[in-house]
Amino acid sequence: MFKQTTPSDKAKQVISLFPNPRIITRMKVLPLCILGLLFSCPRFMQAADPSAKAPAASSQPAITPGAADDKVKGSLPADTKVLANRAATAFSKRDWAGARRAYREMLALEPENALAWANLGAVEQQAKDRAAAIDCFEASVHFNPQLQQSWIALGLLYSDQGDRYRAISSFSRAIHEDPTDAKGHNYLAIEVKALGWNDAAIAELQRAIELNPDYGLAHFNMAAMYLDQKPPARILAKKHYDKAIELGVEKDEVIERKLSEK
Repeated sequence: MFKQTTPSDKAKQVISLFPNPRIITRMKVLPLCILGLLFSCPRFMQAADPSAKAPAASSQPAITPGAADDKVKGSLPADTKVLANRAATAFSKRDWAGARRAYREMLALEPENALAWANLGAVEQQAKDRAAAIDCFEASVHFNPQLQQSWIALGLLYSDQGDRYRAISSFSRAIHEDPTDAKGHNYLAIEVKALGWNDAAIAELQRAIELNPDYGLAHFNMAAMYLDQKPPARILAKKHYDKAIELGVEKDEVIERKLSEK
């Protein structure tokens, strides 16, 4: 069992290693507001990271509308502060139709604005229109391939619909754009593990932990990987599991049972 986040309602950050494992999940419907993006991470077999606090629903995008586009963060179209505020207010009220209209108006002004497409993708995701969300995020990375969070969103959406290879491609591109993002490595580990590529999954988890030693979910998933080995590496698994619990990850009955087996 492995921990990760999802477009519908549940966030999954965990790798499934055992029969019918208990997936630790948490409702996550609030916007991430990372790099000005409003999307929340879609479902991934991944337990929610207790160390990461969800922003308030009224949070505004981190990017100032009209700011210079540095290609990495992007910016909303110039002179659209009123539309941006309207969209954020509608989003906080779960008024997806209102938020959609605001972002569509932005795109009418600047059809190639990658950040507006990403935010519209977040709206479609929350409205549970996965196909529309994927189209929006694909438009976002088409117009600005350096928007790492759009690649992450695409990977999570593809993962949610079981398209492992496209998820892997998206997470790999996200890592290319930001090699220091530990979560990207965790997400990629989950996907490659699902295909049975255990060595690659362990390598990605090791990298995630190197980048962020306090990333509880990566420690949890590493413990699950060690327990899945034949024979199980229980000492190493316990080390990572204990660290995950110390960092606030919820205890797991399946992992604890596996650790106690002789």
